[in-house]
Amino acid sequence: MEENINLKKFILFYLICIVSQLFPQTRTLDSLQSMLPALEGKARLEVLYKLSNDMESVFPGRAKEYGLEGLTLARELYDSSSAATLLSSLAFSSSELGNFSEALNYAYHSLEISEAIRDKMRIASAHSTLGITYVYLGQYSKALSHHLIALRLREELGLNDRAANTMNNIGIAYHNIGQYDKAIMYYKRGMEKLGATLNDVVRARYYTNIGFSEFKRGNIDSAKYYYYEAERLSAHSPLNGVQAYLYFNLGTLNAEIKDYDKSVKYLEGALRRYTMLGQKYGMLQLYNALAKTYVEKKQYATALVYLDSAVAMAQLITAPDQLKESYEIYYNVYKMVGPLEKEYHYFQLFSVAKDSLMNYNESKKIAEALFSHETAEQQREIELLKRERTIAVLNVEKDEFRSKVLFGGMIVALLSAIFLYSVNYRMKKSHTIIEQKNSQMDILNKELQEKIGEVNMLTGFLPICANCKKIRDDNGEWEQLEQYISNRSEAKFSHGICPDCMQSLYGDVLKRYKPLKS
Repeated sequence: MEENINLKKFILFYLICIVSQLFPQTRTLDSLQSMLPALEGKARLEVLYKLSNDMESVFPGRAKEYGLEGLTLARELYDSSSAATLLSSLAFSSSELGNFSEALNYAYHSLEISEAIRDKMRIASAHSTLGITYVYLGQYSKALSHHLIALRLREELGLNDRAANTMNNIGIAYHNIGQYDKAIMYYKRGMEKLGATLNDVVRARYYTNIGFSEFKRGNIDSAKYYYYEAERLSAHSPLNGVQAYLYFNLGTLNAEIKDYDKSVKYLEGALRRYTMLGQKYGMLQLYNALAKTYVEKKQYATALVYLDSAVAMAQLITAPDQLKESYEIYYNVYKMVGPLEKEYHYFQLFSVAKDSLMNYNESKKIAEALFSHETAEQQREIELLKRERTIAVLNVEKDEFRSKVLFGGMIVALLSAIFLYSVNYRMKKSHTIIEQKNSQMDILNKELQEKIGEVNMLTGFLPICANCKKIRDDNGEWEQLEQYISNRSEAKFSHGICPDCMQSLYGDVLKRYKPLKS
């Protein structure tokens, strides 16, 4: 009976998951949390994983709680795949909370389990989380190394959305080492990879990143365009890290153009969001940014309040770069307002933090130099993999094209044969008719020539003498009528005398001889 109840709960959970995919607006964190008390075993593990995954960017503290419970349950159920996934989620939540050593521990443990079960998708997730954590720690060569492995695996598996997310993370790593052109290239490649699935919130995240890189390149107008487009796109979205990061960047930009009131407005809005999200590193950055802005506004007391919070947070989460910045701002404040003892005190702290960070940065540069060759090799492998996949696709398309061409060729050949036979038949028939017509024409031509030989007519007006009846030719010469006609026709003349002329010429003679004749 108990097994049937658990089965029903399990089925109910999966039905909710399916509906949530079809209707995303029905899928809320509250509904998932309300289901949790009634679930056990595998069904409970699935909900814990979903809660941990969905809340890691929004409420990382609560996401971590669900992730730890899910990890315990996964180990009880000997579910290595779920354990690896939950460890990766725990690593991300810890990074968001500023617990970077803990994040690395979770991420490497996830990688170890994923490699043991040979699950490429989870191996990629572990590498991606390690890359994110190393960016927070400022170890960008290591971050790039892990992100490039994650990108290669995700592209190999055809996981376009996750590959696009990795491209965004690679862009962030390049941004932090000052290669802004490369950063923008990867951000845009990520958007292209998502294509039609790119929603407004994700587009806002990409636009914010591009805007930040443009800002660092000194392209203020371009940065404004991307920031304000990101603000428009995320205006009606629920609370998320994208808005907090966007407001932080808008505050920094307005401080750069000396619009300090607007800068404070955006920076305080970002701080409220990061505080609600529990993202300590973001809060630390905002404390320092607000302190610098209030120094510019000459409101030193307010600046010192934010600096106190910044130093406490930097020491809590071990962020030497931000701690150095805090001490530098302290030093600048006391240099302007005194007393001299505090100015000297914070100058010493700033110098020690700076020297420590410089040593760290030198070590980082050495590490980056050591990893540069490996990074180039990994990029080359990614390009080779893309080329191999492209070649494979082209080969399949080529085979399909050959088949279509062969079939089409056969059809064309058959139609051509029928057409040629028809044309040949018609040509033969036409040739026979033409021969018959030619034969008839030959006969008619012969008859015509004969008729022409027989008939040679004179046409037109003939100038003739009214008295002697001579005719004038074309040269103006007068010819006898008989001669003129003989020269221009086949007619021949034989002379005689008509009765009238006989009477006229020889009438008298005829009268004399008439009695004799009778």
